[in-house]
Amino acid sequence: MHLTISRASLLKQVQRCQGVVEKRSTKPILCNLLLRAEGQCLEIVGTDLQMTISASVETDIIKPGETTVSAQKLFEIIKELDINQVVELKVEENFLVIKSGRSRFRLSIMDAKDYPGIPDDDTDITFELDGKELAQMILGTAFAISDDETRKYLTGALFETYENQSFRVVTTDSHRLALKEVFLNSEQENIKCIVPKKTVIEMRKIAEEQDGILRLSLGSRQVRLQCGFYTLSSKVIDAVFPSYADVVPLQNPHQADVYCKKFDQSLRRIMIVANEVTHDVCLTVSTNCLKVVAHNTDQEQAEELVEADVDGVDLVIGFNGRYLRDVLNVIDTEKVRIQFHNELSPILLTTTDGGGSKYVVMPIRI
Repeated sequence: MHLTISRASLLKQVQRCQGVVEKRSTKPILCNLLLRAEGQCLEIVGTDLQMTISASVETDIIKPGETTVSAQKLFEIIKELDINQVVELKVEENFLVIKSGRSRFRLSIMDAKDYPGIPDDDTDITFELDGKELAQMILGTAFAISDDETRKYLTGALFETYENQSFRVVTTDSHRLALKEVFLNSEQENIKCIVPKKTVIEMRKIAEEQDGILRLSLGSRQVRLQCGFYTLSSKVIDAVFPSYADVVPLQNPHQADVYCKKFDQSLRRIMIVANEVTHDVCLTVSTNCLKVVAHNTDQEQAEELVEADVDGVDLVIGFNGRYLRDVLNVIDTEKVRIQFHNELSPILLTTTDGGGSKYVVMPIRI
């Protein structure tokens, strides 16, 4: 294998693929990236066996071939090279030689035949979606994915399609729930799969870079994303996601519309004196305002009034302030609508423009 490539193009693709690779593995080759030069294209592949990312870039291939090399070392070297110099990659005996300007490196390689490579497509449906839209759906829900490995079904995001042409991303950690929905241009089968958190994060990074349409494929065993120069495939979590529809409140008679930024700023200030473990705050809903109160075991206390358009009766309810702030930080409208029922019932937060975002936060006893 022998080729020349711009430093910027190589760095971007290596950076994306090496993020998947484990830094340490019982199989040394899984710490490597696969480099395959063929035609006028360099393909770079990274995998941890759960998820695989492939990135392609057009370049000048002098001699086709393939090899694998340490992902971390290759990335660190390319990152430090002169941005104005062309990079030359060449396999010589059992080494990959990297040349750029006056710099020369020689890295050990492993046989590409032993690399897992890209898994075959094992999905059931495929649909198109705007890249920025998918990125926003993931950004608006990923914070509620659980880290509790004893409940594996909560450690990923539910990707779900309906015959009514809608696609949803749903996450929950049992204390809160996040849901974002968009409508597609074509009818789809009813498909559900739980996508691991690591895969969800990598999907968002790729989707954020896209200015156009991407292809998303879902199945009972695999999820696949194709856009631009990238192909990402991942196994899904073999579990059943909770019946989240039963958790979303449908009959909350009272509501308050409040400015997201002002509410978040108030919570940030009030939580300075809140309990450092539970982060509990108390909301008092009254005419034209919300009163936010927090205290701690040292008998310190803070309270603040936040202007709001309130429709309903006076109500006092406690929450983990951090959970409320997580929602406010992903709401993309100026105001948020908070719907209440009583002191012991979960609240529903939505955007005031009627968009496809729903957030449920469970109350706590203060």
